[in-house]
Amino acid sequence: MISLHQESGFSLVETLVAITILLLVIVGPMSISSSVARSTSYSSEQVVAFFLAQEGAELAQKARDDLQLQFFGELNVTPWDDFIGTDSSNPYYRCYQAGGCGLQLIDGDTDGRLDLAINCGSNPCRLHINNTGGRARYTYDPIDAIVTPYTRVVYMNETGGREVEVISRVSWQTGSQRQVQTVEAKTYLFNVYKN
Repeated sequence: MISLHQESGFSLVETLVAITILLLVIVGPMSISSSVARSTSYSSEQVVAFFLAQEGAELAQKARDDLQLQFFGELNVTPWDDFIGTDSSNPYYRCYQAGGCGLQLIDGDTDGRLDLAINCGSNPCRLHINNTGGRARYTYDPIDAIVTPYTRVVYMNETGGREVEVISRVSWQTGSQRQVQTVEAKTYLFNVYKN
């Protein structure tokens, strides 16, 4: 009697088809999750950049208000002229130059005063995360701070005798992208204290 022994199993073609289907099932969701992670990271960076730009515009308004309120009620003093002046006697004259300026609070100052304007024409105005627990989370001072991908430059332009245009521009690069991303906040400051 002849016994035919039949072996059962998968052929090479069936195995390759099964591996291909398995790879498609695994790689598809992994590429989607990787794309979502990159998109979430970019969105997070964009939100931080927008808030940093807004903060720069608010610091410019604080500069105007602090200067004006020092002499509030004095008739013969015109601090607005000092605010819009482009000579070195104006504490914010660097903001009117082509390279712009960096504005920040004085670290450790409990009164919340502004530091001297930083010249961004010779300095890239890179922001750092402040590790000293100071008043501001982001600072231009690299001492005891972590470097961030953000740079912030504030530009001021006198557009009339009673108006200053303020542009706060934050730039950064995401991961390995070559293109620099930019966010701007623009506001106008007026001589609201003029008698």
